[in-house]
Amino acid sequence: MALVLGMLMMATVPRFQQTAQRLQTEQTAFALTQFLRYAHERAVAQGDKIVWVWDAQARQAHLEVEQGDDPPQRSTMTGNIARSRPVRGEITVTLAHEGSGSSDNEVTFYPDGRSQATTLQIAHRTSNYTVTIDAATGQSTLTA
Repeated sequence: MALVLGMLMMATVPRFQQTAQRLQTEQTAFALTQFLRYAHERAVAQGDKIVWVWDAQARQAHLEVEQGDDPPQRSTMTGNIARSRPVRGEITVTLAHEGSGSSDNEVTFYPDGRSQATTLQIAHRTSNYTVTIDAATGQSTLTA
């Protein structure tokens, strides 16, 4: 009996770990998508350019307000709502701006609702999520 139970445990532990990692990756993708949506809403509501910045070293995103034109002045927004939770584990986050191939780790949202066309990849081994930001509407869409 103990042998059968031990074999069942050995078979289920790796699957449990895979499921836990997939769920953590999914939760990270959802949280970053919500944070992008919040940046868009703030830009429209405040009438300022809001820049969503991915800090690869800290493994988290934060928001900056950009005001003025020549030269533009940036200030980091403060408070818990202006910063994402750090990404844990081996999850990777990469940005690519459509059409330019650049990945400068920033997405700008404009007061009129527009943004940069950007693709955000959140991945861990077999779990891969894509956030697409539409340039015309600034809307963020999450797909698995």
